[in-house]
Amino acid sequence: MKKLIIIIIGIFSGAILYAQQMPLSENYFLDKYSLSPSYAGNYNTKFLFMGYRSDWSAIAGGPKTLRLSYNDALMQNAGYGGKFIYDVAGIFKQIIILGTYSYRVKIAENHLLLFGLSAGFYSNTLDLIDYYNDPKYNIDPALLSSNVTSKLKFMSDVSAVYKYKGIEAGFLFSNINFGDSKYQEVDMHYKPLANYQIHASYLYSISEKWDVSPLMILRGGKYIKSQFELASSVVYQKKIWASLLYRDPGIWGVGIGTNIGKGFKIGYNFNIASSVAARFYNNHEICVGINIFELTKSKTEFIPLKNEPSKPE
Repeated sequence: MKKLIIIIIGIFSGAILYAQQMPLSENYFLDKYSLSPSYAGNYNTKFLFMGYRSDWSAIAGGPKTLRLSYNDALMQNAGYGGKFIYDVAGIFKQIIILGTYSYRVKIAENHLLLFGLSAGFYSNTLDLIDYYNDPKYNIDPALLSSNVTSKLKFMSDVSAVYKYKGIEAGFLFSNINFGDSKYQEVDMHYKPLANYQIHASYLYSISEKWDVSPLMILRGGKYIKSQFELASSVVYQKKIWASLLYRDPGIWGVGIGTNIGKGFKIGYNFNIASSVAARFYNNHEICVGINIFELTKSKTEFIPLKNEPSKPE
């Protein structure tokens, strides 16, 4: 019986895992490093960003994601960063830890190429204790006594961004790994899927006080349906911003944010779905950025990008 249940769980979890994407975030107007590793060391350097996202918040067991990230300059044309992502969806939990190295190359006047490479580890857990919490469902006591955790799996991201004045366009291949991974407690295999992302944006300064920045994102991957996202932010005096978003199929979102002094930023995003009752589909995401060095008046020797878009500082 135990072997049969493990086989059933393996088939079920395989179907879910093959449909996985990297956890979504809409903090890209606040933290560009969350959009692409290539931005590490180039935007919002020395900021520690902390984010929390709740998807399908009206439904028990809806996905929830915790993020921590930091990036800074390593030298004049190089940068580094780090990310920690903890994602929970029903009985599935995953942890992603990545370190990033970035480098920028000037190919002509006002033309730059930003490259990013991330490497780290991935692990997931099947929370069988919660799944088998019904007293009537005592099929196998062995499955009730512990969760099933995978062994650490190496993974990496690679990205590039082309920048010309206010125009930016880039690609990202994420969740790159080699071979299958195994669970520690049971004879079961899984393989995290490689994802891709393409984005393009343009910064237009309406006046000295107002900036507008439309952004297009296309995401997809193996066994994952491509998803199109269109968003735009409006920034006032580089301190206050608001955003609108559409992501297929039929997801709409708004966001707001502000700079509180030079060393503190905060942003909030909210989503609804036009095809689902509003009380069921509510996504909330909040992100806070803290520059400890700025708050303590420590100076940085980082040389910023020339013609850098006038995003919130």
